[in-house]
Amino acid sequence: MAEQRDLFFDEPTIEPMTSEPLTSETPNSPEQQLAVWVERGWIRAIDRQLVRTLNELQPCAEPLMHWLVALLSHQYGRGHSCIDLNELLRNPDGLLSLPPENEYDQPFSDKPSQLLQNLGYQQLADVIQACPWVGEQAPLVWQAPRLYLQRLYRAEGMVQQKIRQRLTGKTLTINLADELDDLFGPDTTDAPNWQKLACALAVQQRFAIITGGPGTGKTTTVVRLLALISRNQPGARIRLAAPTGKAAARLTESISGAIAKLPEADQAQIPTDVATLHRLLGVAGRGFKHHAQRPLHADVVVVDEASMIDLELMSALLQALPEHCQLILLGDKDQLASVEAGSVFGDLCQGAQQGNYRPATIEKLQPFSNHSLVAYQTDEGSDYNQATVMLHHSYRFDANSGIGMLARAVNNGQSTGLELFNNAAYSDLSRLSPETVDNPAVKSLVVQGYAQYLRGLQTVLTDFDQWAISVIKSYQKFQVLAALKRGPWGVDGLNEQITHWLKQANLIPQKYGWYEGRPVMMNSNNYALGIMNGDIGITLYYPDHDNPEQKRLRVAFQMPDGSVKWVLPSRLTDVQTVYAMTVHKSQGSEFDHTVLVVPPTANPILTRELLYTGITRAKNKFTLVAQSDSVVQDAIARSVTRSSGL
Repeated sequence: MAEQRDLFFDEPTIEPMTSEPLTSETPNSPEQQLAVWVERGWIRAIDRQLVRTLNELQPCAEPLMHWLVALLSHQYGRGHSCIDLNELLRNPDGLLSLPPENEYDQPFSDKPSQLLQNLGYQQLADVIQACPWVGEQAPLVWQAPRLYLQRLYRAEGMVQQKIRQRLTGKTLTINLADELDDLFGPDTTDAPNWQKLACALAVQQRFAIITGGPGTGKTTTVVRLLALISRNQPGARIRLAAPTGKAAARLTESISGAIAKLPEADQAQIPTDVATLHRLLGVAGRGFKHHAQRPLHADVVVVDEASMIDLELMSALLQALPEHCQLILLGDKDQLASVEAGSVFGDLCQGAQQGNYRPATIEKLQPFSNHSLVAYQTDEGSDYNQATVMLHHSYRFDANSGIGMLARAVNNGQSTGLELFNNAAYSDLSRLSPETVDNPAVKSLVVQGYAQYLRGLQTVLTDFDQWAISVIKSYQKFQVLAALKRGPWGVDGLNEQITHWLKQANLIPQKYGWYEGRPVMMNSNNYALGIMNGDIGITLYYPDHDNPEQKRLRVAFQMPDGSVKWVLPSRLTDVQTVYAMTVHKSQGSEFDHTVLVVPPTANPILTRELLYTGITRAKNKFTLVAQSDSVVQDAIARSVTRSSGL
């Protein structure tokens, strides 16, 4: 990220394209073929444009290569870092955004499965290696069995290299057993204390992962780990970060609560300031201020919600760390992967559920547990497994929690989890099955959910910052999530519908544009204001600077450090109303009551990970709005696997 990119390291400019009529006949040239694929919506215009650009700079006459590059670009847009030829040959059509064939009059004769018919792995590999677009200094890289865009290949290689360099041990100056007993107490449970073991493992090396579901105590664990590190390295420079402003604000709050439970002597050593990763690295043009030649001033870096970090951002972070620095990643491996390409955290955590510890790692951990760890031992665990601990016990969801039961069922691919909604014992679960979104039961649920924070606007405190924080916290008690962005069941349609309902209930003004109480989400980073993509603000009346007796609308954002930033609406050019948000955008957040809206028809976006992420945003109450059981069951059965070399 710190280096300057050339044409092939960014998406090329899209040129206007002619519209060719749809046909069941295979077009004569790759260019015509790709034009038809774009028109059908199978690939994006930019996927075709990349092929055009490459061919203009250095022609390649092999049609297969044109198709492969378009598929590679399309896969990048869907979050994959490469194309794996073995996966391609197993399911060629799975790489495209294929609509149902019955939308057209005739069957297609030009799907990838037909174009690649009778071709084997070696034939495709030979075509790739013979193409001038492929090479160490070329726009594409072939690393059998995978084809990469050059910049993603470099990023993936950098992540592997930097992590492996950090998998070496550290010399400790403390009696670790005594210190762990001081922080955790002796083992009294009937299972291994994985929080204690996570600290024991992480404190002894320069790279560690602590993963676990909601409420498993990741923050509590890392705070005690930081206390251990501070005892071992007095004055250590500790930096805390998260991928988004929301995640940073939440970590700030939870870190502060966990620090208060530490011995007083440890509390002052642990910081509570949390920065977004972009702010930590320092955005500078198209790169970052901190990189290999100008590393961060840090001895320990902790990053929460690490599942949201894409491949290139992880590469940039690792390059910016000084050699001696410890990196600790926290997150839930089963959540949705990053919006951008890569699923780094999920890749690194493969096998974490089983432990997959080699004998040497078991030998390192066993002295700190009264329970045998042999069940977690294998000779075949990856290098990454030896640096990873998964926390298993949820302190938030007990055995009587429907949310916890549902999350586990979905995560395990069990569609029988839907039966939990019919069990009266689980008062924290509810289900609506409307034929349309404009449904009285849905309307009542949503209006009641948002009424509390909107009515609270009338209770204005003399301290406007504290008032804004109280309104924001009240808003966060209820949230509608959607799987889709567009359509009546998506974010756009739901926000329009909910706005209409709230006007009918006289909870918001009968006007368009800016109004008191309007919640808005940033759609892009605004570095000048220090407000990032995904940050949410509430529109409130604030005293005018020149005339305090008059009030003007401002948007209040709670910053990661807990302060409030008041911004004129006119300075926010890329925001959207956010009574409903996508599940992707909700990552890093928690809400007392979460409502997840699932569309009535199947969609590739509906996956096990998306449902699990939506469910686990709820702390006390979860409502599923889904017309069709079969659509939800299909989503539970569909798991995301991103192509990667990690």
